[in-house]
Amino acid sequence: MERKSPLTWARQDIRDMVPYQAKVYPEGVKIDANENPFPWPQSYVQRVQSEIATYPFTRYPDSEAKELRHALSLYTGRSTEEILISNGSDEAIQLILLTFGGPGLATVISHPTFVMYGMATRYVGGKVIDVPLLEEKGTYRLDVPGLLAAAAKEESRVIVICNPNNPTGNCFSEEDIIAVLEGTDKIVIVDEAYYEFAGKSMAARLQEFPNLIILRTFSKAFGLAGLRVGYTMASQEIIQEMHKVRQPFNVNAFSQRAACIALEEREAFQEQIDTILAEREKLLPRLKPFSWQVYPTDANYIFLRPYGETEEEQMAITTKIHQALLDRALLVRKLGGGPGLNGTLRITVGQEKENDQLIAALESLYDPEQKRWTL
Repeated sequence: MERKSPLTWARQDIRDMVPYQAKVYPEGVKIDANENPFPWPQSYVQRVQSEIATYPFTRYPDSEAKELRHALSLYTGRSTEEILISNGSDEAIQLILLTFGGPGLATVISHPTFVMYGMATRYVGGKVIDVPLLEEKGTYRLDVPGLLAAAAKEESRVIVICNPNNPTGNCFSEEDIIAVLEGTDKIVIVDEAYYEFAGKSMAARLQEFPNLIILRTFSKAFGLAGLRVGYTMASQEIIQEMHKVRQPFNVNAFSQRAACIALEEREAFQEQIDTILAEREKLLPRLKPFSWQVYPTDANYIFLRPYGETEEEQMAITTKIHQALLDRALLVRKLGGGPGLNGTLRITVGQEKENDQLIAALESLYDPEQKRWTL
């Protein structure tokens, strides 16, 4: 018998995909992944260390994450039955699509946005309907009529709105998000991963709109990116359906307890958040003298588009800037993957010394008199 490669039996749509790659650079200044740049607050570290020796990690974690859901209920004002804990927001996205999506069904997104919405849709055999964001007056807004037209398609099941949007950084108007919610009975996800930096939320509207799902994470403001803890807020009925496709022990015991302590120590984390926001306001004007468009942001990162006559020129400039910064041990995010992202950069707000290193490196690569990059 002629034996075929095992890959013969892999789904063709999966074989055609390019995997998401998060490169690791252990050396240098890492300002590419929108993480909290500070170490954990000392009060938090002491709390965590004091519990490691006594916590029953030899047992399976609480499958229902009751303690963490109770803590989040106090933090968000939602009942515990309206909260589901996940292994980061990425798992929550997949759980929603496993529940409401599937082969042949569509997710409506607005490009440019977080790449995992589209990838997770393809994992479950679905397809993506892209309704590009509208760029006006140096910022982005939702194409509400376009989103509602896409949502009206028979195959559409889920609409995703990232707010603040990753990578552009801006919040969309609440009026536009409400217009989408009022205009469709399909599932509308509002991803609030950067809520603590923006201070804007649709959580108060959950009772009004039963098709609304809100995602949040501990990976950003609370600095638990390495522990992978996210949570979903939705109606009790939606949460119950999502539980049916959730792995029973999806979030480990240490991560659950660490997230609980983070909420108990949130004043210490709030000090870090305030510092990051202050650094953001200092960094924005320092980035503007260079030859690129600096977009306004409500998050802890800044979206940039180098000037160029064509997209190819912008991509060439971006590639050179990214490599030149990497050569100086500064890692920023070079974006790509289609219209709206090709030729752009995203820079996470770092600590003061990291931001100073970034500006010094950029100044060494730029001629202010000629107003051009010397790459």
